[in-house]
Amino acid sequence: MNNIKTKVPFQHSKYGNMIKSFLHTKIGARIGFYLRIRGFNRVGVVHTRANPKWYQRKQEFLGFAYNSRVNIGGDLIASLITGASQNSIVSPLPPKYIALSTSSLTPAATDTTLSGETAKTGVARALGTQQNYVRPTVLDGACHYDVYKLFTLTDTATTIVSAALFDAASVGNMFVEANFGSSALMATNDTIAVTWTVNL
Repeated sequence: MNNIKTKVPFQHSKYGNMIKSFLHTKIGARIGFYLRIRGFNRVGVVHTRANPKWYQRKQEFLGFAYNSRVNIGGDLIASLITGASQNSIVSPLPPKYIALSTSSLTPAATDTTLSGETAKTGVARALGTQQNYVRPTVLDGACHYDVYKLFTLTDTATTIVSAALFDAASVGNMFVEANFGSSALMATNDTIAVTWTVNL
């Protein structure tokens, strides 16, 4: 009896796996975002100082950071689409809560919590606003939208380094996480505007 030969789909081939590995590097995630590949996202941050020193800018754009969703983020989206809990997901909701952190992250696919999440008044986890939806323009193309939140620190000074999106005001399921392009050294009454662009 002859062996039946089947063609391995490209995404599961040696070269497909190499490309997937590359896309999960910092440079690869940026390329994935600009190619509108689903699951690759971007966070942009603007820090506005309430009382800048003479050598500081009043407002400073801290750049974009590019990232891909964590594994539980995939479970969350599958749960929302199917209407049934997948894996460890409990009571899934859309991921629109932005959490900020004072820790520099080493993002991993298996992460479920935001290391160093801050609870300081004004910059604790809060509900963002979903806006700027753009629908797909080609067959199987990605759509994208923003989640935006303006935080005002009313507590003592702190440095915000990273962030994540969750589906709940506390605990909940993490969708994505990322370090900022630059840290935000915040003084009391400073604001930080966080805009997360999500590709689906």
